[in-house]
Amino acid sequence: MIRFNQDEKVFHLQTKNTSYVFCVSDFNSLEHLYYGKKIHDDNIKHISNRQIYGHVAHEHREKRDFNASVQGFEISPFNSGDIRTPSVIYNCDGNLDCNRLRYRSHKIYKGRKQIDGLPYSRPLKDTETLEIILTDDENQVEFTLYYTVFEGADVIARHQTVKNTGKSDVTIQKFASACIDFYGMNYDVVTLEGMYIYERAMVSREKLKRGTFKNESLSGTSSHNKNPFIAICAPNADEDNGEVYGFNLVYSGNFSEEVSVSFLGDTRVLLGMSDVGLYWTLKPTQCLCSPEAIMTYSSEGLGQMSRNFHDHVRSSIIEEEFVYSPRPIVINSWEASYFAVSEEKVLQLASTAKDCGIDTVVLDDGWFRPNDKQGLGDWRTDKQRFPSGISGLADKIHAMGLKFGLWLEPEMVNENSELYKKHPDYVLTTSKNPLISRSQYVLDLTRDEVVNEIANRISQELEGAKIDYIKWDFNRYVCEAGSYKTAQGEVYHRQMLGSYKLLATLKQRLGNVLFETCCGGGGRFDLGMLYYSPQIWTSDNTDPYARVFIQNGTSMAYPVSTISCHFTKGDCTSGRQSTYDFRYNVASFGAYGYELDLSEYSAEDKEIFNGYSKNYREIEELNLKGDLFRLISPENSSFYSYVKVSKKKDKALLTFLELNATGFVESMVLRLKGLDPDKAYKNNQTGQVLYGSTLLNVGVRIGDLFREKRCDGYSVLFTEV
Repeated sequence: MIRFNQDEKVFHLQTKNTSYVFCVSDFNSLEHLYYGKKIHDDNIKHISNRQIYGHVAHEHREKRDFNASVQGFEISPFNSGDIRTPSVIYNCDGNLDCNRLRYRSHKIYKGRKQIDGLPYSRPLKDTETLEIILTDDENQVEFTLYYTVFEGADVIARHQTVKNTGKSDVTIQKFASACIDFYGMNYDVVTLEGMYIYERAMVSREKLKRGTFKNESLSGTSSHNKNPFIAICAPNADEDNGEVYGFNLVYSGNFSEEVSVSFLGDTRVLLGMSDVGLYWTLKPTQCLCSPEAIMTYSSEGLGQMSRNFHDHVRSSIIEEEFVYSPRPIVINSWEASYFAVSEEKVLQLASTAKDCGIDTVVLDDGWFRPNDKQGLGDWRTDKQRFPSGISGLADKIHAMGLKFGLWLEPEMVNENSELYKKHPDYVLTTSKNPLISRSQYVLDLTRDEVVNEIANRISQELEGAKIDYIKWDFNRYVCEAGSYKTAQGEVYHRQMLGSYKLLATLKQRLGNVLFETCCGGGGRFDLGMLYYSPQIWTSDNTDPYARVFIQNGTSMAYPVSTISCHFTKGDCTSGRQSTYDFRYNVASFGAYGYELDLSEYSAEDKEIFNGYSKNYREIEELNLKGDLFRLISPENSSFYSYVKVSKKKDKALLTFLELNATGFVESMVLRLKGLDPDKAYKNNQTGQVLYGSTLLNVGVRIGDLFREKRCDGYSVLFTEV
């Protein structure tokens, strides 16, 4: 709900549990007043900071009654009197003029406008939008700020546009999607840190101090090392208690998130696309749109913040067609054959897949090339190894009662390819001798002709093929981001716009296909990709002991249904042996599948796998629609535990994993979360019936539940009786 008090010029944005309040100040700027727990429509302009501070420029020449460096702002351009970290930097004719933005008008309406070329939060029935126009009349620049309220999920989405309304060029050098000011600095900042094969595995938390904390990626992707999620929280905040403000970007490229503490000890949060290398020129009448930022507030700790984000991602980011539909249980050809794949081997893999409860066979890399040094960009099926072509192979797989999936890497090209030999200018580079990684270059998707060339090649090659699933990969970072035709300072963002356009084009041409995006594993796990694909390959690291940390960190911001998790051999990084049950309990955390050479396994093994697949289908609805409650964090612990609870609170799945053998597990008591205290629940393992209040406050003794098994990983279903 969005209200505007005409007399006081106060905007009040309300969700189910939160309020976001700002006003038009006496000088026609947008002054931030409050964000937090829901309040009544009182006039709270008294909270505005009017402290006098020397050496700072003032609006009035005669008296010092306004200080731009202590007031909260919704947007704060550089060189406008606010000496804190700016949210926008632009210049006109090369001059960084004093850019004072004035409120001109606003409108409130149901729903929201589509953001052309960028992913965004899809509107719901109760969605409302506030649109505010601000102008810099001296330099003839117009900003439009958009606030879209998603009441049920306690989420507010923000983005903005800038338009050149004058006759001279305007250059944008920084363009944050959102600026949020807070009084005080008594916060911790939370981010998801990692690296390749350990993405988002480290939930970092540190106390804010004066200066600027920066969370950013400059890899051309949201990256393996960082993630666009960030939060600030009260020092005493934990999973279930304390104030938390969560933020994320619906964007997959270079990003920047700054949390700065001013000289007076107040906090500013900025998030948007990175300003490193940004130099975007707007000709007269031209406009630039920022990526969308989303934010949520929780007074009930990090757990509720996560559930707010999970609900929003499922209701407004993921396509409605796929969000709650059963996901494919796949077997991927990569670990079975690598590049030595063939039609015969895929059919052999498929012949045993159904015995394991698998419903989708995925042909990974190798269908168009014998190694990773050639073929990218050409997209021509190797007819010697695949005589029936992709269409014929897909038909054979479907005739076996299975679905068919295919691996693609459309944003890349090998030097040894027909496309590169014909169009060496189609790659991103600033040099005649471009840097190469993994024997491939990044295609210049800032150019429509390159996007169209790749879309045409792939769609023509796959024409008529009945494909149910696409794994979309991206296997190197972007560097030397220059173009033969696109201005240098616009390349990174235009490249991301081109990637989105290519994704959207191929999705439209290939029809009703579920896309799973990937970036050398988990290097592009973000809301931008989830707009196009309901699940993302979480990491190339499938070692269950490492995956516990990777999946737990990812769940801070993303629902488990988006986290692609596969049962594998299980010792790829730690070297630790693990039981089948342990691997299943880790892999069933999210969207379940297999990465195995099934020919290496016995009939008894396949019967076990079939049981796992059936069990996953029985609990999948909790992954797709339920709430996640983290019980024990794996960091600084020998255990990991969580419970998934249905929205109706009639079903719950408790999972407990012992990561390191200790003598404590027998005596551990674990209290559940999320249950209805007044409902009775049956433990489907022991048959015992207890009320939710007992399970919440007394708990269960781990040793009594799992005395027969150690280190396997345990899952127990509780159902309402």
